[in-house]
Parts: sequence; C-alpha cells; structure tokens
Amino acid sequence: MYISQCLIVKNEEENIEHCLGHLKSVVDEQIVVDTGSTDKTVELAEKMGAKVFHFEWINDFSAARNFSIDKAKGDWIIFLDCDEYFSEDSVPNLKRQMKIFDKDKNIDGIMCKMINIDKSNNLIAVVNNISPRIFKNKKKLRYKNKIHEGLYNSCIRRGTVTVGDAGNALVIYHTGYDKGIVNEKNKIERNISMLEASILESPEDAKLHYYLSNECFRVGKHQEAVKSAQESLVYKNEDVREFYYPLIYRNILRSMDAMSSALSEMKQVFNEAIREYLEYPDYYYIMGLAALRENNHTEASIYLEKCIKLCDNYKMNVESNSVANIEIVYTALVQANILTENKPKIVELCIAILNVNKYNYPILRVLINTFLTVEKEESIFEFFRRIYDYNSLKDKLYLLKASKQNNNEKLMEMYKGLMSIEELKAIENKEK
Repeated sequence: MYISQCLIVKNEEENIEHCLGHLKSVVDEQIVVDTGSTDKTVELAEKMGAKVFHFEWINDFSAARNFSIDKAKGDWIIFLDCDEYFSEDSVPNLKRQMKIFDKDKNIDGIMCKMINIDKSNNLIAVVNNISPRIFKNKKKLRYKNKIHEGLYNSCIRRGTVTVGDAGNALVIYHTGYDKGIVNEKNKIERNISMLEASILESPEDAKLHYYLSNECFRVGKHQEAVKSAQESLVYKNEDVREFYYPLIYRNILRSMDAMSSALSEMKQVFNEAIREYLEYPDYYYIMGLAALRENNHTEASIYLEKCIKLCDNYKMNVESNSVANIEIVYTALVQANILTENKPKIVELCIAILNVNKYNYPILRVLINTFLTVEKEESIFEFFRRIYDYNSLKDKLYLLKASKQNNNEKLMEMYKGLMSIEELKAIENKEK
C-alpha cells in the first residue's frame, strides 16, 4: 500500500517542517503544491525531500487541492493543512487504520477526531473532521467549492463521501482557529469576497451561506452574519442532518447578542433552534449572556445551568464552544449568582472552577471575598490546602495576591508566614 501526503501551501515556513516531518515514517511520498510563497516554505519543503510543484493562484482552493491529488501516486492520500498534525499516539495507528478500511470497497475515506487548539495549546473545540483528511486515491473523489472546500464523490448526485469512523484511534490537532490567526482582517475579507463569488455561482448552497455568516461574524459585521445565516436556513435540506445545521442558529443568536438585541427578540430564534436541536448547549450559553446583559439574573442562571448540564452529557457530533470552554460557562454563572447574592452557589461554582484551573485568579478573588463574609480567616486558610500546594511559591503568591486584593491583612500575614526569608525578600524587591 503506497501512501501520499499532499499539502497546498503559501508562506508556511513556521509550520511546514513539522507538518511534513511528523509523517515521514508513514508516507511514501510528500507532494507540496505552492501557490505563491515569498518566504522559505519552498526551500524548506525541498530540503525535507518533498516533491514541490507550483500552482498559479486563481482564488480557488479546490483547484489547487485537485492539482495536488493529480500529482499523487499513492493508493491512499493524507491531505492535511499546514496548521494540522496528528497526535503522537495517532501516527503509529495510521497505516493500521488504512489497512482496515482498505478492505471495504464501499469506504472512500476515514473520519478522524479534530481538536482545535490555540498556540498555547488551549482547547477551542472538538469535533469529527468535516471533510476526511485521509481518503483513497480515486478519480471520483475530488474537492469542490472555491473556499471551505470539501471532498465530493462525483459518481453520486449529492456527492456524499462514504467514510469509516476512526475518531477513537486517530486525532488531528488544528491551530488555525487561534484568535491571532482567525482574526487577521485581510484574510477574513478575502474569505468573504471568495464566498460571495461562490454564492453567485451557487445561490442555493446552504453551506456557503453558513460559512459567509461565520466570516461576517468574525469581522464584526453582525447584521450581515444574521442575514447570511437566515439564507442558510432557507436553503438547508430538511431531509438530511448536516453537521453545520445547529451552528446556523448559533450564528444568529451570537450575532444578535453582539448587537445587544432584546432578550425577547432572541427568544423567538432560541425557541425555533431548540425545537430542532434541543440538546445543543451553545444556545443556552448565549441566552444566559443575553439575560445577564438585561440584568435578568434569575433567567440567566436557568439558561447557564441548563448549558452546563448539557455539556456534561454531550453526545452530538457538532462543534460546541461551551463544551470546549466549560470554564467560561461556569464563570458566567458565578456572575449571575453574585448579582443575586446566592453565596452558597457562588462558593460551589468557584470551587468547581478552581478544581479544574486553580490559577483562575478572578474566581479565586471572588471565592475569598465570599468566604470572608461567612468564615474566619483560619478556616479559609485551611480550606485552600485542599486546592493549593502550600510548598509551591506560585500557589502562595496567588493566594497572597488575592488576599491583598480583598484587603485582608490577616490572610496576607498567614500566607507570608509560609514563605522563606529569600521568598519574602524577592517579593519586597519586586514591589519596589
């Protein structure tokens, strides 16, 4: 079994070596199609032994991808973006999974789990990858759409690619949704222009309208985001359940919230959304934020608690920001309970957050402040032993700082008492 890795690139000198290098032990050839790099991308790819081809950019990602496939000799193709890579545990499983699915002539490709992370390795979202990154090299399998391109089967009317699920064995990390990357205005405006051109050619393509609503939201064009999402709803196929359908309503709701739309107006969209996707948690999170915005703290708590419950039992194969960033949901719920002065709930939520991330400083401050209204300093000091390491300078500094911010001299002295003379001198020098 001969395996080809394909890439289309432009100015990827930061990523190209890792993307090629981590699959050297798996693939038999590496095809790199450059669309106009002005950095060292081509030089680095050639140095690593890749076959480099040049493709004149024509504002069409599918055309470039299909050109790359045409150059590949493999029985199977692994087609990653440069900002994607398999986990260390996945690499040894790649050939094994391809051999398993190679026996089934009805299978076109392999579905992997996609984990979106930022450059600090913070989780953004987890979902099975939309378009398979591993597929058989067949003439019927080619990419379609100028942007947000997907793999299609030309022998089937709907173009559906039949995939085997290897999500438990194969994991891909993707850094392209890092805020510093996603929010490059020039890139977003380019995407909007390409999507608008594609919609002119295929005006009833629900997916294109959905992607356009995404890009408009990212650049702050919230009214346009709502309009494009509504267009997507008009053209979505009621006979199928596409991965992005729940996300259409999310785009409408989050755009409305960004425009400070009335909660009563948002409820109309929310009720329509949950009629179809009752267990999608992001709707409840957005509604919780909207309720907080209108100082409806009780209703905010109801929405946010429902969001957390759904996150705990989430089974939908749809990207969810709430599931990936559950800490922000808890933090919003803390805010709602602060405003209703529900101290037992504040304590419960803050402890839950700190048990996951003890360095969430704002939450630590809230918890100490709440404790100080009902507990003595000695009890607070002993309680935090359950969460923090009193031998760790970092932990002691966090607690000392939070105690200082809460203007409690007694707690400050207790934490200073844990520190060595050298540590105290270092703190004094820093304060000077």
